[in-house]
Amino acid sequence: MPSTDDDTALDPETEAAIRRVVREELQQQGGTDVRGAVRAITQIGGGLLVGWIGLAAVTGGLIASDAPLGAFGLLAVVMLLLIAYGWRLPPFR
Repeated sequence: MPSTDDDTALDPETEAAIRRVVREELQQQGGTDVRGAVRAITQIGGGLLVGWIGLAAVTGGLIASDAPLGAFGLLAVVMLLLIAYGWRLPPFR
C-alpha cells in the first residue's frame, strides 16, 4: 500500500525498482510452489509437536508439584498468547 507521507515521496523509477526487487524476492521464497507448501506444513507440524511436548512437560510438572488451579489457568493463557504470536509468523502472514 503506498505511503501517504509527503516527505517519503519517491521518483517513479526508484519506486518501480523497489517493487521489482520485492517481487523477485517473494518469488524466490516460493510463495505458491510445492516446496513452499511443504515448508509451511512441516513448520506447522513441528510447532505442534514441540508445543504438545512442552505442554505435556509443563502440565506434568504442575501436577507433580501439586500446583493450585490458578497455575493451570495461567498456563492456558500463556499457551493462547503463544498461539496468537505464532499466527503472525511466516506461514500465516
